[in-house]
Amino acid sequence: MENHRRIDPEVLRHRAENLGSGLNGLRLVFVDLLPAGAPVEARLRLEFFNTNKLADIVTDVQNDILAPHEVFTITGGSRLKGGDKPGNVRVTDVQAHTSDTLELTVAPIGDYSTYTLTAYYEDAGSPVIDPLLASVEFKFRPGCFNLNCAPDWEAPEPPGEQPDIDYLARDFHSFKHNLINAMRDRVPGWAPTSETDLDQVIIDLLAADGDELADYQDRVMNEAYLGRARKRVSLARHARLMDYHIHQGNQASTYLVAEVSADVTVPARFGVWSGEAWDHDRSVVFITQDAKPCHPELNPLQLYTWDGAVIALDTGAIQADLALPAPLNPAVKADAQVLADLLQADHVQALILEQALNPETGTVNGVDKQARQLLRLREGDAAARVVADPVAGVWFVRVFWREEDALKQRYCFVTDCPGQPPIETVSLFRGNVLQASHGRPYNTTFRPPGQALGFTKANQFEYEDEAYYEVTPWGALCTLPNGPLAYRATQPGGDVPPRTTLSIDNGGMLVTAVSVDGAAWGERIDLIESDGGDAHYMVETDELGASRLRFGSNGNGRELPEDAVVECRYQVGRGSEGNVGPDSLTGFDAGALALLQSLRNPFDVTDGRDPEPAEEIIRRAPEAYRARQLRAVTLEDYVDQAVGLADVSHAQARYGWTGSWRTVRVAIDPAGTDTFTEDLRRRVHRQLDAVRLIGEDLEIRGAQYVGLDIQLHLCAHPQYWIEDLAAELEMRFSDGYLPDGSLAFFHPDRWTFGQPLHASQLIGAALEVQGVERVLTASLRRLDAGAGSGPTVIIDPEDMPLAEVEHLPVDDFEVLRVANDPSHLERGRITFDIRGGRQ
Repeated sequence: MENHRRIDPEVLRHRAENLGSGLNGLRLVFVDLLPAGAPVEARLRLEFFNTNKLADIVTDVQNDILAPHEVFTITGGSRLKGGDKPGNVRVTDVQAHTSDTLELTVAPIGDYSTYTLTAYYEDAGSPVIDPLLASVEFKFRPGCFNLNCAPDWEAPEPPGEQPDIDYLARDFHSFKHNLINAMRDRVPGWAPTSETDLDQVIIDLLAADGDELADYQDRVMNEAYLGRARKRVSLARHARLMDYHIHQGNQASTYLVAEVSADVTVPARFGVWSGEAWDHDRSVVFITQDAKPCHPELNPLQLYTWDGAVIALDTGAIQADLALPAPLNPAVKADAQVLADLLQADHVQALILEQALNPETGTVNGVDKQARQLLRLREGDAAARVVADPVAGVWFVRVFWREEDALKQRYCFVTDCPGQPPIETVSLFRGNVLQASHGRPYNTTFRPPGQALGFTKANQFEYEDEAYYEVTPWGALCTLPNGPLAYRATQPGGDVPPRTTLSIDNGGMLVTAVSVDGAAWGERIDLIESDGGDAHYMVETDELGASRLRFGSNGNGRELPEDAVVECRYQVGRGSEGNVGPDSLTGFDAGALALLQSLRNPFDVTDGRDPEPAEEIIRRAPEAYRARQLRAVTLEDYVDQAVGLADVSHAQARYGWTGSWRTVRVAIDPAGTDTFTEDLRRRVHRQLDAVRLIGEDLEIRGAQYVGLDIQLHLCAHPQYWIEDLAAELEMRFSDGYLPDGSLAFFHPDRWTFGQPLHASQLIGAALEVQGVERVLTASLRRLDAGAGSGPTVIIDPEDMPLAEVEHLPVDDFEVLRVANDPSHLERGRITFDIRGGRQ
């Protein structure tokens, strides 16, 4: 286009379709080179928009009225120019082809550059060809048949003078320096003057914007890497890529004991606090987890002492006799049944035993506040039963609690101080036990932008406010206006995802405290596995303690309905702030519950935990996968997973074929005992079932214990009595503990699967006992019921050293056991034949 005109193709097309009568225009041109092998001329098939005057053009050319190159002129070309002179590229003949197409003969053939074909014809002095449609560009280049061969780009303008830019400028002062230099280059004679000048103010503003933009870019780049990220949300997302859940801290929790004057139900989210009032700056606020019925009969309960005969409960006790409190009549069995029914009720799950008076003085002075213990009752009717004292003619209730809650120390109940009658209330049981967690309750209602917000109720105990949620293309965002959001207790280490107080644990089932238009939505750690129909949301908390609820967008998680109202119930509080001492939480709203006389925490609150620091996240997340294995692949993996339970001392595993699949048989050696309970079996199965390979079955069994029959013939020192030495030896080779707290020789935790017993171990342990002069002989054999006597190992120290080590081998699933219990000789025995000694 020599005139460099820009033409709108749509307007030009409309003009061509609406040409007036007698007008025509060029549409397309197709180029053929003939002959095909060695072309000497070109045939141009020229299409027009209509048939107007095409026959006249052919007639005038055929009758030599007009020369072909006069009607159709060719211009352009690089080496072979187009024109009307001999030797130029020009049209030599015109023939009719179709009704709207003419065939032009062109010779010679042009070069590879672009040529322009222009048509001009008059009828009675008026142009027939529209000037805007009179030209078309083409090439003789083979394979190029239309205008598509033209390049669709234009050569750029030559670069002008480039400014000197310092690309290392990343702060306010360097940006300001660059701007001042740029002003000096572009404005001759300009120089910075006063800071109040308009140009200097604009420079400062631009430099400040550049500084903020550079800082933002740097921070964004830092958040892309775990080692440099500073945002807690970024750290959490990086850690999730490595299957590590950062610990968000957790709220403190404790048990409360209540005293009531009549039957009353303490509601859920009922507040108890330290200090005079809940709204004081230094007050620590707790709320109850769920509604709990309380009864005056379960106020302080005394031990039934059988007329002063029972004065204490020793360590390990798992039952106690409770006297009937007033107004229950101990002479009436029905009244005793009332107390038993209460203790068997589902809402009474535990008792708290505490020292109420100093056992030495019978007063509250010097009471040991650490002498308190939670006793979880057995389920159902096994929790209590009515018993009669036939001598006194009264009834009482015998209560039972779980074996794992056996008393950890002796509790005194009766003390006899000089000058006063015996006191039977040194220790007391309390049955109105509630659970509470740290954090003030908040209710926040989120409304769509533009709706009117309600008033904030900040002066009441349960804070209420309203806010707008943010609508984004990736889902709605609800930023909690209050913080820090309290999280529920989870184990640190990265295995367990955090749970906020937006989800309530109700009897092992998570009940959400977030509702959308009255329908409950569930909390998830992320929305990756949520589809478009799942009513899920996720929570993210930043380093400032601000928490944000994120909803889905119908891809991952359901989108929040239009004009939806979101209601959130949660608690606010930092974890470690809830760690308080015993009897600190005593304040409550007595006006709300007039029948509630007192409420307090009997134990130290110590489980409140602050969020995991960023430094620990950066250090632990990349290495956490090394410390835990989420799938058991080998037998050693199954053993490691089983031993991970606190109640398992050792484990052993082997494969077995049961039909068409493989079974992993795991034998368990319980910690501190040789009794394999059904409860432990279920917990081990649950632990291993979560990590087992697909296609492998599990078989959990106890260890196969092997009782031994051992005889030691000893010589005692002349200064020691044989009887005293025998008692010392029996204690040393027992399955319990020694006076110094160490494990005895046959304690279950000292022996594991496949561990043999060497005769030298017996001889060495016996010689450690003071008074044993020497070991004459040692004999040991298995006590295999129904399998004969088995091999016997007999050692005479006089024959030592031996050529080989003498020991009693055991199989992989066997554990040695010597209980030395006369009632159960099959559990192993050891006898001592002591000679010499003091006569």
